[in-house]
Amino acid sequence: MNIKIIYLAGSIFFLSGGLCAQSFLGLHVGINSGKFSGDAPKDFIYKGKLLFNAGTVFDLKIKEDAFLSIAPSYMISGSKLQYPHEINEDESEYRDSVDLKMQLFTIPIIMKIISDNERFQFSGGFELSFPIKLIGDNSVEEIDLTNDINNIAINMIFGIGYRIPIETSFLVINLAYSQGLTNLANNEDAYDSLLPRIRFTSFRLTTAWLLPLGKSKD
Repeated sequence: MNIKIIYLAGSIFFLSGGLCAQSFLGLHVGINSGKFSGDAPKDFIYKGKLLFNAGTVFDLKIKEDAFLSIAPSYMISGSKLQYPHEINEDESEYRDSVDLKMQLFTIPIIMKIISDNERFQFSGGFELSFPIKLIGDNSVEEIDLTNDINNIAINMIFGIGYRIPIETSFLVINLAYSQGLTNLANNEDAYDSLLPRIRFTSFRLTTAWLLPLGKSKD
């Protein structure tokens, strides 16, 4: 599946449909706290990892207070594997052991509901996630784990945002949560793998600048 073709086709479709209404096109940047969840390797636990994301956003106006939104994004995210290290005979603590850094391309398809004063937005929908690369770093060597994960995953995503009007455009600050619905790992023997059955979740804080397309019907 060619990601560039999906991106181009989706952009053309939404743009062609949105030019007849006051829809919006813009850019977004932000940070994300990602984490694998599910079956960790024996004695390990997963911890979050803070990295960044950026992309475009297109909001197609379908009602006065509702938009269908698509926001293709490039993300660098991942998780950490921690292992218990003994402090003394009676005490141990988890410390970073393997740093899992993942590059992925995401296509969220979201419904946005705007409040009456046009300042708040509430969003929910689904997200297609296409992992590009996964590297495991144990501080001694880097291991390419890309072949141990699937080429596509499906997530549920929802969030809340605050819209700041700037003349005819909007600056939007949004907090979203994405929960993986499908298994990200593709290992047949989960017990012997560094990545057994897992899903990927993340919190994302983004800032978007939206510019109007078309003309308002007001």
